[in-house]
Amino acid sequence: MDSLQRAKRTVGFNAVVILSPGETTSPNAPNETTKTNETNTTKGTKIMTDTNTARITVANQKGGAGKTTDVIHTGGALSARGHEVLLVDIDYHGGLTCSLGYDDLYYDTDRTTLFDVLDFDQMESVNDIIVEHEEFDILPASEKLANNKNIQTLLEAPKSRERLEMTLDELEKEYDYIIVDTPPSLNVLTDNSLVATGNVVIPVIPEKLNANSLQIFAKQLSSLEQAYGDINRLAIICNRVEQNSEHRDTIEEIKSAYSLPVFEIPKRTDLSQSIGEGVSVFGFGKENQRVEDARDLFNEIADLFDETFEKTAPEEVEA
Repeated sequence: MDSLQRAKRTVGFNAVVILSPGETTSPNAPNETTKTNETNTTKGTKIMTDTNTARITVANQKGGAGKTTDVIHTGGALSARGHEVLLVDIDYHGGLTCSLGYDDLYYDTDRTTLFDVLDFDQMESVNDIIVEHEEFDILPASEKLANNKNIQTLLEAPKSRERLEMTLDELEKEYDYIIVDTPPSLNVLTDNSLVATGNVVIPVIPEKLNANSLQIFAKQLSSLEQAYGDINRLAIICNRVEQNSEHRDTIEEIKSAYSLPVFEIPKRTDLSQSIGEGVSVFGFGKENQRVEDARDLFNEIADLFDETFEKTAPEEVEA
């Protein structure tokens, strides 16, 4: 039995969302949240009412899996169809923040930052530090997130893994989607994102070593669920896919081991050029077949989100 199959059997990577073969009971619904009506009941259970905002984490502890790219282009796809979208960068590297042209905000530690608004007394200030990008809003990262002393302080604080959830509850603007980019590690920042959203998309490069890391991530999810409730697995995105036997075999193993939608983003897809100009492929002015192919791929992911969270894009309503 290969490692991916062992992961499925031993840690139940997709047990929350997807049924095992032969089961007929419906899976748990994805989590949507608002800033007002959330009630904690017994351990591991949350009740959400009057839901409006779909919150989604994009996470994998392996670096270079394509998390930031997926967040930017999926956010662009959702925004292009009329949704109000907020991208949150809780990665201590600030990849999303800097890729979209906000290096100055990442390195300015004198301002109020995302790290600061995780403090109980400053959470309402989150509304003051959101940046209006031409496609979506951004809650930028800060170099303060890379300070080991700061992270240790957060780790030792009360409700250390619930701070981002509490901060997002203070948002005054109502978003259709909040998508969170995470660091390439399983630390308190990634935990905050998973707890705050209750939904996760897992990007991976379809190579044996990278795919096997799903086992470690699965264990982390299971551990968090024991304390904070269900974390719904929405999809796996295979990035930079090449037409070779290793990639093909690994993708087939992933599909066999995890009963989740699996999206394939070919390596040849033109994704970096638009980000180099600080926009997603949907905000990019250049038109060619590669750009169109990229838009089609990320529209498929946006379609999954809209279907999963039962959202109708405003432009579809107008049509």
